[in-house]
Amino acid sequence: MARQRKPLDFLTETRWDWKAIAVVVAFVGSLLTLFQVETQSRLDELQKLANLPPSELHEQIQTKAESQSDWKKMNKFEQDDLIKQLTDEAQIANNIQIIGKYQKYVIFTSLKLGLDLRGGSQLVLQAMPAPPLVPEVTPEVMRGVETVINNRINSLGVSETIIQRSGKDRLIVEMPGIKDPQQAKDRIGTTALLEFKELAETPDGTRVWKDVGLTGADFKHAQAVPMGGGNVWRVTFEFKPDGAKKFGELTSRLVGKPIGIFLDGVPTERDEDGLPMSPEKYRGVNVREPILAGSGEITGNFSKEQSVDLAVKLNAGALPVPIRIIEERTVGATLGQDSIQKSLVAGVVGIAMVMLFMIVVYGLPGLVADAALILYALATLAIFRGTPATPPITLTLAGIAGFILSIGMAVDANILIFERTKEELRGGKSLFTAIEHGFSRAWPSIRDSNFNSLIACTVLMLFGTSIVKGFAVTLAIGVCVSMFTAVTATRTLLHLIPKQFGLFGQQGGAKSAPLKNKEA
Repeated sequence: MARQRKPLDFLTETRWDWKAIAVVVAFVGSLLTLFQVETQSRLDELQKLANLPPSELHEQIQTKAESQSDWKKMNKFEQDDLIKQLTDEAQIANNIQIIGKYQKYVIFTSLKLGLDLRGGSQLVLQAMPAPPLVPEVTPEVMRGVETVINNRINSLGVSETIIQRSGKDRLIVEMPGIKDPQQAKDRIGTTALLEFKELAETPDGTRVWKDVGLTGADFKHAQAVPMGGGNVWRVTFEFKPDGAKKFGELTSRLVGKPIGIFLDGVPTERDEDGLPMSPEKYRGVNVREPILAGSGEITGNFSKEQSVDLAVKLNAGALPVPIRIIEERTVGATLGQDSIQKSLVAGVVGIAMVMLFMIVVYGLPGLVADAALILYALATLAIFRGTPATPPITLTLAGIAGFILSIGMAVDANILIFERTKEELRGGKSLFTAIEHGFSRAWPSIRDSNFNSLIACTVLMLFGTSIVKGFAVTLAIGVCVSMFTAVTATRTLLHLIPKQFGLFGQQGGAKSAPLKNKEA
C-alpha cells in the first residue's frame, strides 16, 4: 500500500544545495541589515543630538572622544576616525525612516539620503590660479583643495557630505541636512591664510607690514577659548618644531616692537563696527619678551562663533589657491520630504504593477517570480543601507529612479527563463528537466544583456555629474542583485513548489505532454 503523502513532504524531497542556502542567507541577512529596533527613548535621544547646532555638536563629540581611555594612545588618523564614527552615530536620526511601532519599541531603517531628499545645500567651487607661486591649477593642486575643503566641512558636523571634481578646476560639494548654508560658505570659501608680519618703513617713509615667512601652515594645533566672562573669545595656538624656532627668533628680534597678525591679508583686530581693521590703522601687538615655548594666542574681540571658526580653519589648513563659489543650490527639508513621499508612491506602484503582470501572465510561476522580486528589493535596499563589506550608498531622487528601473530589468530575466521553460515543455521534457534547461539556456541572454547594462553604468559613473552618478550606481547594484535573484532565487523557489500543484499547466511527472499551441 502506497504511503500517504504529508503536506510538507516536498521540503524533504527538495535538494537543499548551495543555491537554496544562499537564498535563505540573503533573505535573513537583508532583513537584519535593513531593519533595526530601538526604544522610543533612545530615538528621542538621537534626535536631540541631531538637532544641536554644528558648533555644539562638534564640542560634544570632541569631549566624548577625548574621554575615551585610549584617546592619548591613538595617532592622528585614529583620532580622526573615532571622531567621524561618533559624528555618524550622533547624526543617525537625520536618516531614520520609521517602519512601524510596537509598544515602546520602534522598527526603522536608516537609508542614507541625499540633499534632494533630506534638504541641504550644493555648492560648485572653482579654484583660481595664484601666480607666481601657483600659475596653473593642476590635478595636484585640486587634490590639495579637495582635502582642505573636506576637512572644513567635516568640522561642521555634516557626515554625509559628497565632494567630487568636475572638470579641471571645479568641485561639487553636496551637504545634506546642513542647517546653516551661509556658515558652510563662509567656512569653506576662504583661504584662511594666517600670516605674521613686522612693521617696516619704505624709502619714502611710509609704514607698511612686511612678510616674515611665518604662517598658519607652521601651526600644530589651534583652539578657541573664552576670555574673562566668556563674551569675548581668543584663539590659542601651538607651533610645530620648525615654526616654534622661527617664532622664537622673530619675537627675540622684535622685543619692544609690534608684530602684526593677519588673516587672509587683513588684520585679525576688529574695529568699532565689528569689521576687520584696515592695515593702515592697525598697530599690531607689542612683543614684551621673546616667546620661545612655541605657543601664543590671537586676540581681536572675537565672538565664540568667530573664534571657533578661525580655529577650525587653521586646524584644517590653508587652501593652496583661492576659490570662488560659482553656483549655489539650496533644497528645503519640506521639499525633500515631499520628494520622498512621491518617490515612495512611485516605487510601490511600480513594484505592484510588475508583480500583478507576472501573476496574470504566468500564474503560479509568476507568483514565484514575485517572491524573488521581494527578495531582490530587500537585498538591494540592504546594500544601499550598507553592509560590513560595502559602505552606505547615498540615495538621491535619480538613484531611486535607477532602483525602480532595475526592478523591471529583474523581472525581464524571469520572463526569458519562463518562456524558455515553456519551449522545453513543448518538446516533451519533464517539468524538472524543462525548468533546469530553461534556466541554463536563458542564462547567456541574461548575462549578455546585464553586462551591456553594466558597461553603460560604468561610463555614466566615470563621466557623469553627481546626479547621473547616483542613477548609475543604484542601477548597477540593482542589475547585479537581479542576476542572483532571477537565476538562483527563482530557480530554487520553483523546485520548492509541490509537484501536485503543477507549473506552466503541467504536473511534475517523469514525462509531460507537450503544451498546446494556445498555451504557448
